[in-house]
Amino acid sequence: MNSDDRHNHYDEEEDVEETFVDDDDVADVVHYEGEEDRDDMAMDDDDEEGEGGERNEVLLEDDSVQGFFAHKEPVFSLDLHPTQQNLVVSGGSDDRAYIWQLDTGDQIAELGKHDDSVSAVRFSNDGSLVATGGMDGKIHVYSVDKREKCATLDGPDEIQFVDWHPKGNVLLAGAQDASLWMWSLPGGDFMHVFAGHSAPVTCGRFTNSGRNIVSGAEDGSLIVWDPKTAAIVRQFTSQDERFHQGAITSLAIARDDQVILTGSVDATAKLVHVNGSILASFGNATESVEAVGLCDVLPLAATGSVDGSLSIWDINTMRLRTTLRHDDSVTRVLWHESSPMLTSVSMDCSVRTWDARTGECVRVWRGHQAGIMDVALTHDGRTVVTASDDGCCLVFSE
Repeated sequence: MNSDDRHNHYDEEEDVEETFVDDDDVADVVHYEGEEDRDDMAMDDDDEEGEGGERNEVLLEDDSVQGFFAHKEPVFSLDLHPTQQNLVVSGGSDDRAYIWQLDTGDQIAELGKHDDSVSAVRFSNDGSLVATGGMDGKIHVYSVDKREKCATLDGPDEIQFVDWHPKGNVLLAGAQDASLWMWSLPGGDFMHVFAGHSAPVTCGRFTNSGRNIVSGAEDGSLIVWDPKTAAIVRQFTSQDERFHQGAITSLAIARDDQVILTGSVDATAKLVHVNGSILASFGNATESVEAVGLCDVLPLAATGSVDGSLSIWDINTMRLRTTLRHDDSVTRVLWHESSPMLTSVSMDCSVRTWDARTGECVRVWRGHQAGIMDVALTHDGRTVVTASDDGCCLVFSE
């Protein structure tokens, strides 16, 4: 992709407003060519007294409208059903996964127990199946309607993520042993092992068209795969000094599948093209970039860091537009569908929604008592579901 193509990549989208950072602001951008279950909001500490014998009282803010509290231990992953948006699946360190109801918090089903923490859960894109992946190296797949197990898939080491093909019931999983595996469901027929990384696979997914797979790993490599043959189509590695020099933590893929954004423990995000070009390096974070996202209506990218920064970048100009703030590590960022709105969650226990055009924080929700590990949005962007280290899943709604 030449320079003109890159700058015109989003010509069909809306014009982007003026950049929000002054020229004097520093942004290291490098361009390259080419309830018992839950306490009340006000909690009394009956065991401790302040000076004068007065009881200490801790007031907890809770903006949630509903919650699910069966896990009792940290919840690592959750997903919303693609068509029945009232259904949620969640999994955590209690070795269990549940399907539950968004509006009431009622448990619909307790899925089969793993032998170790449930690290990944995902509904299939047609909503007929749900997969749970565990640190025990097993994946259980269930019929959503019948609540019956279809298959137990073995082979990989500890499961890091699972993802479904956008147009069929084909399941992908990335593992601690540096491999990716793929099966056809509901039968559970093995299809391919993808070998090319030399360290644990940390993130991955099918492209939006389903024609390729993209994965990132702790060795700093990003690989684009052909799912039909398991062959490597394109590879970016730390041997190229322009690319990441540390583990990749997260990735996002543009709507047209041409551009990929990655985050890394090296405190940078890289924007690359599937033709092999490294387009830019975004480097204003001081610590690991843990969350990245690409807007589907404006040429904007978001990067969230352990340092609490949430940066918005203009992909046409490769310039920093604005830096937003959490009080602790940013763990996930989600762009709203067909919207310039962005929702982020953090170890500061808050959910924040931002207007990326202005940098305004339009909403802050609180309720968790420990960091938020995962988040999902309804299609209309009006309801947010979170999974937390406090063992709870909470629902926030406008």
